[in-house]
Amino acid sequence: MIRFAGPQDTAAVRRLWEVCFPDEGGFNDYFFAHHFDPSVTLLSCEGDALCAMVQMLPYRLETDGRKAEITYIYGACTDPAYRRQGHMARLLEHSFALDREAGRAASALIPAEKWLFDFYRPFGYQPFFHVARRELVRQGSGEVPRRLTAADVPQLMALYEAQTISCHIARDAAYWRGQLAMFDALGRGAYGWFTDETLTACAFCWADSAQEALGLTEAQGQGLLHALGRETLAVTTCGREHALGCIKWHEEGPHAPFGYMNLMFN
Repeated sequence: MIRFAGPQDTAAVRRLWEVCFPDEGGFNDYFFAHHFDPSVTLLSCEGDALCAMVQMLPYRLETDGRKAEITYIYGACTDPAYRRQGHMARLLEHSFALDREAGRAASALIPAEKWLFDFYRPFGYQPFFHVARRELVRQGSGEVPRRLTAADVPQLMALYEAQTISCHIARDAAYWRGQLAMFDALGRGAYGWFTDETLTACAFCWADSAQEALGLTEAQGQGLLHALGRETLAVTTCGREHALGCIKWHEEGPHAPFGYMNLMFN
């Protein structure tokens, strides 16, 4: 039986989540306290047993100023006792039917491991969202940033639109406030560089990486290393070098050749 979760399913969902996504950094507690929504969590059950689940998180894909509703498949997992029985395939196909009924343009996901790109390919997912990665190495003090706060959200929104490619996941003010709060609670925070009071670059940082950096110059990278007290730092930004996520289009017609997504609880 496939159905959406209700509040009464939260404990079972959390148990399966811990089995499939064990965590020692506090993310699981934070996600379930601040972001988990049972109403978008699709379950596959046998009797009282929760066999598999996916979360159908609502997002918008913006292409040249036009926005389309899409589903972001997140937290897809199957109980080890019920694997290789078709539960995930049925969940995904059911989610596609729900997408089409709702008029959503596509389904997107970020494979947790490289081999999963091939797992999702038979369902119609193709690599689409790309990023670039590099490593910063400490060489000097550079331009030291300041911590970003919720007051900087309007400037973050403007910087994101200016720095990303024409096809990208749309982000509203609530999204940015949520990301700032999460990186403050679990990571090293978000940092920004300003010129004449205008935000020109930003970096959202965990202990050992900048998961997203936009507009970062070499001098600002050195300043970030200084602010974090690190000798090296892995940095992810916009680019086409590495496939990060996949898309399955539900509608016909021309589509952008590639897009950008990040900071998706990935």
